[in-house]
Amino acid sequence: MSYKSVTKLLTGVLVIVLIASLIGCTPKSNQNGDKPGEQKGLSKEQITTALSSLTDVQKTTWSPDEKMVAYIQAGKPDKNGADEAYLWKVGEEEAKLVRDVKPTTLGFSWAPDSKHVLISEKLGEGVESSIIIVDTLHEESYKMKSMGIPVWSPDSHSLAYGNETHEHGPRWGSLEVYTLGNPKSEYIWKAIDYLYKVESWNQEGDIGYTEVDPQGKETKKTTKNIRPDISGVHLGDTKAQVEAALGKGYKETAPSGETGHFPEQVYRWDYDGYKVFIGAESGEVLEITVESPEAATNLGIKMGDTSTKVFEVYRPKYIEPVSIHGGKIYGMFKVEGAAALYFQFDLKEGQSLADIKPENKVVRMILTYPEILDDSF
Repeated sequence: MSYKSVTKLLTGVLVIVLIASLIGCTPKSNQNGDKPGEQKGLSKEQITTALSSLTDVQKTTWSPDEKMVAYIQAGKPDKNGADEAYLWKVGEEEAKLVRDVKPTTLGFSWAPDSKHVLISEKLGEGVESSIIIVDTLHEESYKMKSMGIPVWSPDSHSLAYGNETHEHGPRWGSLEVYTLGNPKSEYIWKAIDYLYKVESWNQEGDIGYTEVDPQGKETKKTTKNIRPDISGVHLGDTKAQVEAALGKGYKETAPSGETGHFPEQVYRWDYDGYKVFIGAESGEVLEITVESPEAATNLGIKMGDTSTKVFEVYRPKYIEPVSIHGGKIYGMFKVEGAAALYFQFDLKEGQSLADIKPENKVVRMILTYPEILDDSF
């Protein structure tokens, strides 16, 4: 064989070996469609099939992104009647136990971003709900007690729900919002003998609910998760938040030992035209009284505005409550945060609130809580 023929033969062999080597290095899929090095596990369809074959599984609820399913499985004899809640992630071989649950568990509610899931269990006539962080299976310490299953906000950060409590006799209804990571919920509405049934929370921030009045009449309403303010100061704000809104040019009066109708002793911060009362224990703003001409509410009402303007802005959105001491309180509005916003007008001596005329002007604004006014509404 000639030198040229041998060279051609060796070149051909090398090409074949190189092609075979490249073919051998090409990733191959396994039976589940996973590439080498990827986690093997079950698809959504396979998980669905596996769960449907079991007779003791219920409340199967897939996350919005369809990457995880929550379900309840009947507990074993040693569970003393408790069932078990599980989460099964697509791509994993088996489910993970979250915790034991009551056999009266109502079901699961996923956050829109699929990062948290709510477990709601029946509690007497109401519901107790727990929030599970799906990546870690850790449970938030705060448990929501409500009349119905709480509703997630579109951004997955909060939940809204209606609750009913009995405080020293009267029945109080409330619409509350809990934000992830907080130690407690916050009120939007709270009233004697009213009930609130939360049904929705849309992208525009409107919380849809049904209000049930003391006579049992149901009215569909919407509200937003806001806290009204005067000049940027809200009830519940910290000292730092007050300083951010009004500055540090205040004179502080320390607690004197007298609480009046405040639930605790208070610091009083006096600014030019502003008095801010801050709880000594809670560190939160409990009341703000304003006479400054620069002051304005979050809806734009300022000192000197007429009663006509005030009522045009506030009456379509809020009610002027009836006092437990009798009579409607004109110029006072029940606002979000279970608060009261009170507009005082330039009435003449001897005139009552019912004597407010269109031309009367705002001379003082007070943002506070009804109980601080020695009232309940």
